[in-house]
Amino acid sequence: MSKIDIKNLVKSFGNQEVLHGINISISKGEFCVLVGPSGCGKSTTLRMVAGLETISGGEISIGDRVVNGLKPRERGIAMVFQNYALYPAKTIYNNMAFSLQQSKIDKKIIDEKVREVAKILEITELLDRKPATLSGGQRQRVAMGRAIVRDPEVFLFDEPLSNLDAQLRGQMRAEIKLLHQRLKNTVIYVTHDQVEAMTLADKIVIMKDGKIEQQGTPDDVFHNPQTLFVASFMGSPPMNLTNAKISKDGIKIKNSEINYKKSSNLKIDKNVVFGIRADDISLPEENDSGIPIKGFVTLVEQLGTENLAHFSVGDINFIAKTNARTKLKLNKEQSFNFNMKHAYFFDPDTGARIS
Repeated sequence: MSKIDIKNLVKSFGNQEVLHGINISISKGEFCVLVGPSGCGKSTTLRMVAGLETISGGEISIGDRVVNGLKPRERGIAMVFQNYALYPAKTIYNNMAFSLQQSKIDKKIIDEKVREVAKILEITELLDRKPATLSGGQRQRVAMGRAIVRDPEVFLFDEPLSNLDAQLRGQMRAEIKLLHQRLKNTVIYVTHDQVEAMTLADKIVIMKDGKIEQQGTPDDVFHNPQTLFVASFMGSPPMNLTNAKISKDGIKIKNSEINYKKSSNLKIDKNVVFGIRADDISLPEENDSGIPIKGFVTLVEQLGTENLAHFSVGDINFIAKTNARTKLKLNKEQSFNFNMKHAYFFDPDTGARIS
């Protein structure tokens, strides 16, 4: 395994610059997830690390080597694609063995590696079959196996689970995490799914419009978002966000006022964006601490273990997580407690975190 250093990485297509000086440092054995909406530059960054896209500026190092001018096969990487990219006419065994066969490795060694990896991934019984006879999850295991047999310094994953159904995605997420714990290779993993990012990553890099908004541990980017975008993107459901104004005793949201002890960063009459997660809004009977706010319940989403209660305060909508056994009446006024110890405030002009 190797560390990866990406310094001032720039990518332009003609006169259009799509990556604007990306800097990421990934330690040996670290699982780094690049996450963000479509078009943010995460897959382009991954393809530049792989050598599949030329670099317009900056430097990429894998281990102690600058790899800017190296071909993909010279970089010590293996890539798992979204569409699996298996050879349809070859058996699963030969799909997994192909890169080793091309390198003229002894047949006995190839056989040992393929069968060892197949055992790890529980696909031994599939080795004589063709890709067309496999399910999506089985094909994904084969694609991973083909990468693992090469014993690369770095694994690159480009949205590998996006073609799978929800249940299988959850299962494969767990398998990828367990596999990383076993192999301890350095990983860069691209996804638009923040749940995948939170569950898999040691480090998350959140991208938007070709720039890095924030990077850190899953806990850090979730609990300490530094921008409005990160606050709204990370978390399911998204953070409740609304315009507000700082008052003498707290904050004003339309005709409601939430009284609490303010941070020194919040000046009276300052316009802010107020944020609070659904986990920090509770019903009084479930948690009697917090600042009570009354709203009208408009929708209850039943998720089995918990409910998402949608309610309006004037024309502003909020979502609270409530106990699944608590029954709420639609279109009725209900009191909710806001835990202001976990409130967030952002500058409405720059999007930067204030407090």
